[in-house]
Amino acid sequence: MPAARIGLILNPMAGAGGVLARHGSDGLGLASAWSAERAGVALASLMGSGPLQWVCGPGAMGEALLRSQGTQGYESEVLALPGPSAPSSAQDTQTLARQMAALGLDLLLFAGGDGTARDVMLGLGEACGLPVLGIPAGVKMQSACFGHSPAAAGRLAAAFLASAARPLELREVMDLDEAALREGQVLPRLFGYLPTPLDPRCLQGRKTRSPPTDAQAAAALAQSLRAELAQGVHLIGPGSTTWALKQALQLKGSLIGLDVVVEGQLWLRDANEAQLLDLLQAMPGRARLWLTAIGGQGHVIGRGNAPLSARVLRALGPQVLTVLMTPAKLQSLTASFGGILRVDSACAEVDALFSGPVQVLTGPRDRAVLRLVAE
Repeated sequence: MPAARIGLILNPMAGAGGVLARHGSDGLGLASAWSAERAGVALASLMGSGPLQWVCGPGAMGEALLRSQGTQGYESEVLALPGPSAPSSAQDTQTLARQMAALGLDLLLFAGGDGTARDVMLGLGEACGLPVLGIPAGVKMQSACFGHSPAAAGRLAAAFLASAARPLELREVMDLDEAALREGQVLPRLFGYLPTPLDPRCLQGRKTRSPPTDAQAAAALAQSLRAELAQGVHLIGPGSTTWALKQALQLKGSLIGLDVVVEGQLWLRDANEAQLLDLLQAMPGRARLWLTAIGGQGHVIGRGNAPLSARVLRALGPQVLTVLMTPAKLQSLTASFGGILRVDSACAEVDALFSGPVQVLTGPRDRAVLRLVAE
């Protein structure tokens, strides 16, 4: 069996802004180990799947990870970039993708978020048929070309390379305007498509926006919880459904961030990981957590609410979580995923802690019990 040839591109800045409550990493200029850690999980599913030939970016853009994974016995080629960058740039990703497009690869794996997906797409060009699969490692992932988790991406890659048919589907590359995000505006845009290995069990869906009729249902649900939210400590996550809670309390909270409400007053707007850890240490055992599921994807933890890190989630515990969902979103997610919701905290221990039945409020007197699933 000939060795499969796989391209690997890591964005070492992907996800760096998450715990800082930045809703993306563009312009941040910080590198982190996040994307390498996430990609390492995916690669663990590949290393025993047969002979492989790797083509990767230099240094932190792929080379360092392959060396750390112990790729003895696997061939690898490190591509060169025209000039140094610290630690990488969008142009670097585009250049590497462009080089890989001409190499006759079986698959291109990349680790990052929506911005990285855009750069890969731009580098490959519209006519390129190279199969591409994203390992989720960004702050936000609206696009449909990612595995629903790093492990799922690894399993899908392994199955695709082992298949004689190798089915592909053009999957959306979506992104948000980060400048508009920082002004509280959610402006998604379709940038194009990438040919992606097809298996709905492993791929995340494209994030869908709530229909206008959902606003009334969310407002009614929020009003029924207003008295409860006016007392105690509450962590309220991002999203249009949870935004209705903030509006019901007449707070100037964040549509896209996690806010802390204490005794009905806005205590922290768009809180970061450090602030949340300080709060939980100062007020142990008092906080409740209110989140919603992402439409079209089903993620409750691990998409768009990065300040809820594994450390924060461990300090909170699963018993404080309530999921809010309009009846229309519940129906849509049940039809798409059988009522399964997802947790992807990047920590297996915390994922296991939060996995299991979770209470879902869908109206003033309506509730359901769904399951949070990691892997």
